[in-house]
Amino acid sequence: MAVSAPPPHAADPHDPRPALRGVFAALVEALRTRLDLAAVELELHLRALLRMLVWAVGAVACAMLALAFAVTALIVALWDTHRMLALLGGSLIFVALTATFVLLGMRTLRSQPGVLESSLQQLQQDQQRAGGDAP
Repeated sequence: MAVSAPPPHAADPHDPRPALRGVFAALVEALRTRLDLAAVELELHLRALLRMLVWAVGAVACAMLALAFAVTALIVALWDTHRMLALLGGSLIFVALTATFVLLGMRTLRSQPGVLESSLQQLQQDQQRAGGDAP
């Protein structure tokens, strides 16, 4: 009796290639999921930033126009007596408001979480789990 060769579709139980392919497929799928999450997070961050900018520009423009009309009315009212005081006072008000808006804007930008911060934290947790370290 002759020994027959194993059929071509039978896999060698000691061949690591199928296991490596499975691990690679899982890694690619995990990376794709993380990239999808990062893209969603970036889109949300950009939309919130755009919304904040639109409202801030509108509010500042309205406030500046209202203040300009108020200063103009004050200058016209004091033209005969204290015109220089009215002009300097109006200028100082605009300088003070500019400094206030700059400080508020800087504070707001500093308090914002970093772009993709939670996605980077998730990737770090994944890396710790893959390395066997406790999260």
